[in-house]
Amino acid sequence: MKKIFLITFILIFLGTSAFAAGETSLVKAQIISLKETVSGQMKEQLVKVRVLEGIYINEEIDIKYIPVEYSESNFELRKGMNVFISVNTNDDKLQANIMNISREDHLKTLAIIFIIAVTIFGRFTGIFSVTALGISGFIILKFMIPMILKGENPVIVSVACSILIILISFIFVSGFSKKSFASILGTAGGTIIAGILALIFTDLCVITGLADEDTTLLVTQMGITMDYRGLYFSGVLIGTIGVVMDVGMSITSFIFELKNTSPCIGFFKLMRSGLIVGKDIIATMVNTLVLAYAGSSIPLLLLFYKSTTPVNQIISMEIVSAEIIRSLCGSIGLILTIPLTSFIASVMAEKE
Repeated sequence: MKKIFLITFILIFLGTSAFAAGETSLVKAQIISLKETVSGQMKEQLVKVRVLEGIYINEEIDIKYIPVEYSESNFELRKGMNVFISVNTNDDKLQANIMNISREDHLKTLAIIFIIAVTIFGRFTGIFSVTALGISGFIILKFMIPMILKGENPVIVSVACSILIILISFIFVSGFSKKSFASILGTAGGTIIAGILALIFTDLCVITGLADEDTTLLVTQMGITMDYRGLYFSGVLIGTIGVVMDVGMSITSFIFELKNTSPCIGFFKLMRSGLIVGKDIIATMVNTLVLAYAGSSIPLLLLFYKSTTPVNQIISMEIVSAEIIRSLCGSIGLILTIPLTSFIASVMAEKE
């Protein structure tokens, strides 16, 4: 089992790295010295960097960097920091511009801390959970996104990938058992309900899928054309899966554990107990789902708070309506997962 886990884990991350890697005009460099000057009200930084990769590796280049206030280019550079630079030659002299901060090393460290924490406290279940997470990312990166980019229907692709993610995740965590099968059915049912509602209200509210600035970037700068409404639907579905899976497994585990400790308990009592636990879950999980969406939209909420535009007009803006549909459809799918999972798990536990 350990060998299978290690091989799977290595393949997942090798595949993900291969997907992420590709030709780029940017190269990584390290800041070896930095001097700050002020010209009028403009702050400049004279930076010397050493190139860490590519054909100019180990070359040292002087760069004048001007932070752009209130933008993504307002970096606080420090000696020893890694950055991405664009390099070109002019009269046989190397010139470069700082394009971005290299953040992947810090993010890898954070990911390692996450994996260690899950492994320590979750043991084998935690290890399998991380593996399932890696496979989910692999499915999204290697299958879902490429198929959508090839022009396949985003709705069909996202539904198929969502069901595949649910199957693999529960099988990795609980193995081939009645408990995992009940969780799979309940979670898939809740996710499908959320998806159907998202499709209906995306159509009723005439959501184009182009209000998001990331989607606009695909159109304006990369020239990618696809079914953007379907792409928005895919985001709703993938965003719903995580919370719905959590609820499905929690309800199923409780019902099967209750049956193990009290073998004489019948179907109706199991079902009722599952619904009672589900009520407690609903309050926190719905808040989690809605607050997660709201938290990612704080700047937008501040903008509307300061706006004098009437509330009905604000709600009718696509960027707001799309987030409302996303959060409410996910929440409804979550709520309906509870009775559905309770029923399926109670039936299977009773038979067992």
